[in-house]
Amino acid sequence: MTTTVPSRPLVAQSLRTAPLIGVVRTPSREEAARQARLFAEAGIELIEITFTVPEASGLVRELLAGRPGGGPPWIGMGTVTTEARAREALAAGAEFLVTPNVSAGVARIAREADRFLVLGALTATEIVHAHELGADIVKVFPLPPVGGPAYLSVVRGPLGDIPMLAAGGFGVEEIPAYAAAGARAFGMGGPLLGADEEETRRRIARGLELARQGRQEG
Repeated sequence: MTTTVPSRPLVAQSLRTAPLIGVVRTPSREEAARQARLFAEAGIELIEITFTVPEASGLVRELLAGRPGGGPPWIGMGTVTTEARAREALAAGAEFLVTPNVSAGVARIAREADRFLVLGALTATEIVHAHELGADIVKVFPLPPVGGPAYLSVVRGPLGDIPMLAAGGFGVEEIPAYAAAGARAFGMGGPLLGADEEETRRRIARGLELARQGRQEG
């Protein structure tokens, strides 16, 4: 396994200080590498390479090998829907795991390896179950189709003690609304990408600004 440092508390600290996970999801491995490096250069401290990227685990190894020092940025893997994927992610050195679903098997493997864990959930039952399984933060997903910030605000009413990350395809300027609804962090990919690298950097800077502001106000 590539990672030798106790990354879980360090990843948690980065998510507190820069509460935005940059999600890399593209059918091109070359484009995925470009996006990941641009996210890192622009200040995102958690970069998620999803299993939908071709040769995703190989890209994680490549990014970790080329990273100066011990991080951040922390490199994790997303769309970890099965135990097999969880093991593959850990073998590649992934420093955090993200799922779109509640998986007891993935949670067990992450906990045994002491990796930071983001479990995806939507309903109150799923969110509580994910928390009980040991998720460090629960990714409420997908939020926009079910009501966006309004849904998150309602579900957090009885579940305000569970840390939640908002995800599912909303824009950068919507971050404050999700923060006001109770999100502690935000998962975002496509909305951070502009027509060119300069515009992408501007969007990322704005996203980080709004995410940090929401964290402070929350």
